[in-house]
Order: sequence, then structure tokens, then C-alpha cells
Amino acid sequence: METSVKYQHGKHPNSLANLTPGSGGRPKTYSEDKKNRQLTVTETGWDGVKELAVILDCNGVSDLLEKLGRGELKILRDGQF
Repeated sequence: METSVKYQHGKHPNSLANLTPGSGGRPKTYSEDKKNRQLTVTETGWDGVKELAVILDCNGVSDLLEKLGRGELKILRDGQF
């Protein structure tokens, strides 16, 4: 019988290895280290941002915010160019 170990959010060894420099995890996209941030948003807003990240071919909300902050994506209001 198979047993599955439940890890607390953000505590899975594979996730932690991706965050550890030199661990062979995911390569950095940018030259600077990322820092954990916290935000507060409604469930509807969060679902909308996740959907937008998929539509814009981002690797997630973090990637979407990074691209917006770096000017790689721009937000235009209707009628403005």
C-alpha cells in the first residue's frame, strides 16, 4: 500500500532545493535574487490574475508581476496607446 507524505505549503524538499543557490534547481531568469513578498487580494482577483498570467504566457503570478515591474509587459487603458 502506498503512503503519501503531506508537506506544509512551501516545505517540500524539491521546492526548497529550487530556492537554494547552487542546488541544481531552476536557473535564474534575472541576475538578482528574488525575495518572498506578501500581498492581500480577494479570491476573485487572485483567480483573475492567475488566468491573466496564463493568457500572457507567464510562468505564474510571480512571473507576471516581475515582467510588469521590469517594463516587459505594459498595461494600457482602453483608448490609450
